[in-house]
Order: sequence, then structure tokens, then C-alpha cells
Amino acid sequence: MSTETELLVAPAPKPRRPRTTPKKLTAGQIVVMAVLAVLVLIVASPVVYAFLNSFRSYAEITVDPMGLPTQFTLDNYIQLFQQTDYGEALLNTLIITVATVVLLVAIVPMAAYGIERIGGRTSRFLYILFIAGLMIPFQVRMIPLVKGFDDVGLYSTLTSVILVHLGGAASFGILLYCSFIKGIPIEVEEAAHVDGAGRLRTFWSIVFPMLLPVTSAFVIIQALGLWNDFFIPLVFLDSSSAGTINVAINRMVGLLTSQWQLIYTGAILAIIPSVAIFAAFQRYFIKGMSVGAVKG
Repeated sequence: MSTETELLVAPAPKPRRPRTTPKKLTAGQIVVMAVLAVLVLIVASPVVYAFLNSFRSYAEITVDPMGLPTQFTLDNYIQLFQQTDYGEALLNTLIITVATVVLLVAIVPMAAYGIERIGGRTSRFLYILFIAGLMIPFQVRMIPLVKGFDDVGLYSTLTSVILVHLGGAASFGILLYCSFIKGIPIEVEEAAHVDGAGRLRTFWSIVFPMLLPVTSAFVIIQALGLWNDFFIPLVFLDSSSAGTINVAINRMVGLLTSQWQLIYTGAILAIIPSVAIFAAFQRYFIKGMSVGAVKG
């Protein structure tokens, strides 16, 4: 009896999974992979070259520029902070990037919300005015801005660089946020108004959380651009300032001699935050750009 019971309660044998045969690559896929491999090699080779040379001495680089390091030491990284203003330049870059991004997130979404929801000729004029900022080259505005900041005593300060970046990024931000806000149903905001919420509270409590995908994309684009910017700090910060990391690296290049071991080291340190930010927020960046494109 027990044997019959065991047979009755015995688990059924698991069905065998069908063997999946590996898919064969088509000729088109092979060509695409080959092209991608070549592109990765082209993009990665300068970074690898700079990384290897950051461990070599000046004599080794000048004698054999394409050689490999004889030993891996951190002497160049220590000398970079001891012999140059790279540490101060790194702090200046961090202040400019963080302050500009925070101000952009605090101002631009509200401005775009006002333009889209208030409506009328004034809003339309402001929208066209912001978009016109994308069409005017920075070189046209550069000299008047330098003269204006010098007159008010802001030239060669971090404030001047932050203000210039704010003006340049606001136009792109208005274009991005306005196209996204158009897709948000106004009935959600009307329900908040019925519950007694003001326009400011409605924006920050109801609308702004819906803007997080496009905000993440906007923040990443601006943060990477600010961190890697060279021209604006070069123009608005004179030689008395340490400048930003890219300006500090440029100053290591001399007319007759250049500190190549420190240049490669500074370049590697400048790349690390950009790669880390993009790697950490890559999926948010792609999601924000794709959602923004659909909303537009």
C-alpha cells in the first residue's frame, strides 16, 4: 500500500528543455560588429595611450613616446598636485558644475512651465527669445560679456563663468522642457487647484515629479558639458586664477617644453568623473531623451 501511495504522490518528471542552437550571424551583423569594433578602437586608443603615459617619466616619454611604462608608480599623480594648481582648478570645476546645474534645475523648469501654461503673446515672445539664443554664436556675445563683467567687477570670478553657462544652457533647457510639458495633461493640475494648491505648489508637487526623466537627461548633458568645457573658463578667467581642469592642463603646454607626464595624468583624472557620471546614469539619460522625443 505504501508503495502505491508513493507512486501516486511522486512528482512528475520535469519536461526537458529543447536544445537551443546558437544563432548564426548574418553578413550584415558581422559588418556592423566589425565597424563597432573599429570605432571602439579609435575612441579608446587615445585614452589607453594617455593612461599608460601617466605612469612614465618625462625622459621616457620624450625618448620613446610609444613605449610602455617600465614601472607603475603614482609619482606623476603626486607631482601634479604638488607642482601645479591642478587641485585648485579641480575645485573650481566642481563648484562651477554643481552650482550651474543646481541653478538650472531650479529655474529652467519653472520658466518653461510658465511659458507653456500661461500662454498668450508674451509667453510666445519669450519662447522665441529663448530659442533665438540657440542661433546666436557665443563668439558674437563674447566681447560684450567680457566688457560688461569687467565693468561690474565680476570678470575673472567663478560667478561670471556660472552666469555665462546659465545663459547659454537656458535656451536649450526651455526648448527641452516646453516640448515635454506639452504632453502633461492639464487636468492633473486643475485637480490640484481644486484642492487648494497654488501654482507654485502645484508645479513642485505635481508637475516636477513628472519631469524627472527629462530632468535627468538635461542634468547629465549639462554636467558633462560643464565639466569638460574649456573655452568659456579660458576667456572669463585670467592668468591670476587657477582656472578649471582643462585650462590648467593647457597651461602645462609650453612654447619650447611641455610637461607631458603631468598633461597625461591630468587628462586621465579629468576623464574619470565624466565616465563615472555617464556610466551611473546611462539608462536614465537614454530614457529621458527617448521620452522627451516622444513628448515633442
